[in-house]
Amino acid sequence: MDSKGQVSVDLLFATLIAMIIMGSFVALITGGTEKTQTAEFGRARMVGERIAEAINTVYINGRGYAVNLTMPATSDLDMTADVTSNGYVNVAYQGRTTSIRLIPRINITSATLSSGNIYTIRNNNGTITITQL
Repeated sequence: MDSKGQVSVDLLFATLIAMIIMGSFVALITGGTEKTQTAEFGRARMVGERIAEAINTVYINGRGYAVNLTMPATSDLDMTADVTSNGYVNVAYQGRTTSIRLIPRINITSATLSSGNIYTIRNNNGTITITQL
């Protein structure tokens, strides 16, 4: 009877060790995936910051100033950016959204910018307009 009990305890101990090792692998894989997603979202936010910078530059330089903005066309960064009339750029990427505040709080037309397109941002007598080329 002692030998049968010893085998059961050894089997339980080996199973416990195997489960701990498998759990560690799952945690490593999950952590790596989360870091990749965070880095990709950071790239999308950087594009949003570039959009905000272009809009702010057009606003600061006054009437008649215009800037052409090219959205990245990479297939791995398929994102959209909504410029709202209340002064925000909302960047959406893989179900996550971030907002970037603009200097002009009024007199800005709403627009949706998407990957792979070229846009002109223009100051038309104090109103910021965004048009696709």
